[in-house]
Amino acid sequence: NQVLDLYRELALGGVGVIITGDFPVMPTGMYDGEQLGTRSFSYDEIRIRGIHKLPKVVHDTAPDCKIMAQLSRGHPGPGPSDVPSPFQRERTRPLTMEEIHTIVDSFADAVWRMRDEGFDGVQLHAAHGSLLSRFLSPHTNHRDDAYGGSAQRRARILREIVSAAREKAQDLPIWIKMNCTDYIEGGTDIETFPQLARQVQDAGVDAIEISGGMWDCLVRSEEQLGFRPVPAPESHTRIRAPQKQSYFLEYAERLDVQVPVILVGGNRDVERLEEIIHHGKVDLISLCRPLISEPHLPRRWLEGAGKSTADCISCNSCLYDMYMHLQRSEPWIANCLFKRDRRQVKAAQRWLSNWVQKNVVC
Repeated sequence: NQVLDLYRELALGGVGVIITGDFPVMPTGMYDGEQLGTRSFSYDEIRIRGIHKLPKVVHDTAPDCKIMAQLSRGHPGPGPSDVPSPFQRERTRPLTMEEIHTIVDSFADAVWRMRDEGFDGVQLHAAHGSLLSRFLSPHTNHRDDAYGGSAQRRARILREIVSAAREKAQDLPIWIKMNCTDYIEGGTDIETFPQLARQVQDAGVDAIEISGGMWDCLVRSEEQLGFRPVPAPESHTRIRAPQKQSYFLEYAERLDVQVPVILVGGNRDVERLEEIIHHGKVDLISLCRPLISEPHLPRRWLEGAGKSTADCISCNSCLYDMYMHLQRSEPWIANCLFKRDRRQVKAAQRWLSNWVQKNVVC
């Protein structure tokens, strides 16, 4: 009921599309119990719990609001190549051809089922160290077969997923979230991203949301990253200055694709966002932390009420809240500690500082 209430508030708040958190498509989509004290649920497990209620509550609340189901394999587990795990430093086992084909089929089945559950489309999660992002990145994909090497081969698994999904779900929109930078040496960067994005477009997706960061970069210093290290590298802090906001924009401006481009990351000022859209390189704006802080932000902007900036100060206390619940194996609904209980913000800041001191290699 808490989840349904959250989605109802987002729909009331004026967003055009809601993208869910990621649904693992396989029963093996398990989080590491020792690391996080919890695990994710496969699509089939979630379905029993009433996944169809999400699109229903959104459509009943705001008929014009769409909802996309984000899909992933889950984590951790075998990957494209034998590379160290960002969690336990052990090396992962490369996937076999048979396992890759099973993954493709699982994604395609999940797309078809999400359509039947009432979702308006799906988004393939290929960012931040998820399995699909590890196929796309040259840092984590060292295969010498049909699924590795060139950008075209690294994107092959996406072509197969989209092709198989189209056979089952016909014209259901299929978006993708992918990295424009891995923030790590030998990974996707501003020079190689445009070519990779063209290959992803050619896989048949209908829109590309660009983000950045791999789990592997979590131990890099501020000097190496160019921003303060945080447990979620896509969620920069200290971005009140306008020039530090919308921090993936320069990557979007390098793109030459024919599908809509969605910009996420540090979008805080509606006046700047209108300029970005007017410039023509970005088609849609995506928000996460600002909607945790202020679910009705889009409606406020549409009505021209109040200031042009979001209430979100990018303190990442919402991340602290999430990790604390995960460590206690407790259910978690996105919360802005800054608004809910400012006394907890200091605890969040201490936790983030301790995390950096413990994990970052300077």
